[in-house]
Amino acid sequence: MAFVEPQYSKSQVNRAGEILAAAESYSEYDQNWAAAVLANWRACHGYPINTFQATLRQKLKAIDPDAIVAQRLKRAPSIISKLQRFDGMRLARMQDIGGLRAVVGSITKARKLEAAYRQSSFKHALTSSKNYIDQPKDDGYRSIHLIYRYHNDRAPSYDGLSLELQVRTRLQHA
Repeated sequence: MAFVEPQYSKSQVNRAGEILAAAESYSEYDQNWAAAVLANWRACHGYPINTFQATLRQKLKAIDPDAIVAQRLKRAPSIISKLQRFDGMRLARMQDIGGLRAVVGSITKARKLEAAYRQSSFKHALTSSKNYIDQPKDDGYRSIHLIYRYHNDRAPSYDGLSLELQVRTRLQHA
């Protein structure tokens, strides 16, 4: 499987995000360019997601072999909506374009998986985390979110892309 590599600078990606967030203010040409940049930006998260998924499955073998693993690229309409909702949101800094989810059997297993990631010695940098299990959102949402900045010496064109790992129990997933 051939993976898409980033074709645009982060400043171009951010400019595309500005255009997409206020599309009615821009020409059709600008909108088409911005849409092409977004398509490339989304697609280039595929390689980091794939490598992260392999690591996730390996860690889960010891913690919960019956866990469910899912991956996704955030849909373009959701990205544009987020750019419109959050003033100052920059497309190149959006942390959840590439996402993985581990659905485990218990809170104990969720915490073990979180600890396994926090204690990992890989080169990806944990840039932020949110524990919605201990502090649920107002709507009742519960999960642990770990945000990483990707780094890979063998594939440096993907360095700096952000990925979000969500860890939750089956009950929280339901």
